[in-house]
Amino acid sequence: MAATSKSNAPQLSKWQLAIILGIGTTASLGFAYWYYKKKHSKKFDKNCEDVYENSETKPKKRELSNDITYTKKETSNTSETPYSKAKAFKDKGNKLFKEGQFDKAIECYTSAIDVCPADRGEDLATFYQNRAAAYENLKNFEAVINDTSKALEYNKSYLKALYRRAKAYEELGDWQKCLEDITAVCMFDGFRTESYLKMTDKVMKELSKKEAKETFSQREPKLPSKHFVRHYFISFSEDPIMKSVEEYKKDMKNPAELSGFRLVIHHLAEENFDEIIPNCNVEIDRRGPDLPEAYLVRATFKLLQGQIQDSLADLTTLYALESVDVKVRVNCLIKIGTLKVQLEKMDEALQHFNKAIELDLNNADIYLHRGQVYLLMERFNDCLKDMEKSCSLNPNFPSARAQKCYIQYRCGIQFNDENQKSAALKGFEEIEKNFPNCSESLFLYAQVLSECGEYQKAETYFKRAGELDAKDPNVYVHLGILALQWKEDVNLAIEYLNKAISMDEKCQFGYETLGSIEIQKGNLQRGLELFQKAVDAAHTETELAHLYSLLLAAKAQAKAAERFGLDLGNLV
Repeated sequence: MAATSKSNAPQLSKWQLAIILGIGTTASLGFAYWYYKKKHSKKFDKNCEDVYENSETKPKKRELSNDITYTKKETSNTSETPYSKAKAFKDKGNKLFKEGQFDKAIECYTSAIDVCPADRGEDLATFYQNRAAAYENLKNFEAVINDTSKALEYNKSYLKALYRRAKAYEELGDWQKCLEDITAVCMFDGFRTESYLKMTDKVMKELSKKEAKETFSQREPKLPSKHFVRHYFISFSEDPIMKSVEEYKKDMKNPAELSGFRLVIHHLAEENFDEIIPNCNVEIDRRGPDLPEAYLVRATFKLLQGQIQDSLADLTTLYALESVDVKVRVNCLIKIGTLKVQLEKMDEALQHFNKAIELDLNNADIYLHRGQVYLLMERFNDCLKDMEKSCSLNPNFPSARAQKCYIQYRCGIQFNDENQKSAALKGFEEIEKNFPNCSESLFLYAQVLSECGEYQKAETYFKRAGELDAKDPNVYVHLGILALQWKEDVNLAIEYLNKAISMDEKCQFGYETLGSIEIQKGNLQRGLELFQKAVDAAHTETELAHLYSLLLAAKAQAKAAERFGLDLGNLV
């Protein structure tokens, strides 16, 4: 790592940096738990003797002899103290538990609780926790919750009891309480145990999907930023609508003289995106001559607003129309395929791409977008083949070539293939030579250089991309991440991220990244506010679910910190 001058800049540990740098990926498990470090974990369970923590691995059951029973009377001895009697009941309960005699074990643990002196809190915690373990094997989860809660009253940092209660809440479908408990378990554990982290991830996904579905069903549709919309259309090299827009730009008309779809084309040229759907409605209602094109554009903007079913309905209607231009029909099929992916219907998505290929075998857009579907399916070889096919069909489409090189580099990482990585880097150099003003290529190349550790060069290319596309806020988000990764300069990172969200109030990635940094710094409330802004900027249910996982994790850790006296702000 290059030496930098940062005497007054706050720094984050390499552990924290590794988590921050994961932002923007599809996996939320790691960076959703950024606050807590191993060395700040509290010690726990030191004085607690109990039965197996993971009772899922059950001992072989064995019937006891009929003449063996355990009662208070049997253990009675004038020389014994109440505490020694309680210990004896507990020991016999453990023996019965190991033999699979859970009902009788419960009786012994109950007897231990009944005779144990009230001042033996640690022991009482153990007895309740052991009885909860027996109830768990009998699938009496309400009783598990009651007993683990009692155990935690006596020993609030009792990890086994907390984990067992979390599992009981999971069994009963109480995801919120489960998340709160398993989050506390992770924090006490220092985020070291994989089984705890996997459970947390599962619970967060359940909760975040539920929250996202409820929120998305109630929110008003809204478009993403103009920059996002612009780049969406750039991802199609054979879009018939945008070709019409480019032709119209050569001879712009007075919009007062236009109506219906002609006015749609004008507003597309002017980037008056809020006017698109209303004017498409006019053309569709009057069944005008540009009806298929109006359906296609309205469906596209509904897609951009996250209205998946409404968009799919328009595209399905369009596909059923007769006498539709083949380019319009193919673009329609590509977008149906994209929507099917969002609905997690991958086979149906591929079927629609195949139909498009039957109609227009040499359409580069089909292979570019199907390649992205293959990437999501982790069919890397098929992905690369489609990307290469797209580039061969339209070698003057630098966006496709840049995406191909980026995916080729990712595949090289995935399979530890140096030849693939080398070919990708050479590919970026060729694109730069032939298309020096393609900001997307420079941007993707900068990301690859950053991953290679060539930070100075990466910074140069990010800045060049920003000069070519001065309205792209994501350049500054990545410069902020680079400031953390390379210079470990939190102040500079925050400066870049604030610039990104000042450029685009809908910059979801910027809010998300800045929110994570603020929480790492101990500014919990500010972090939560930024996550909420990211949620407000999200325009698909999938994005909402990802962001809710971060928001829920932050809130759960704040609550755990309050309940158990943990310090989220102590990150040094």
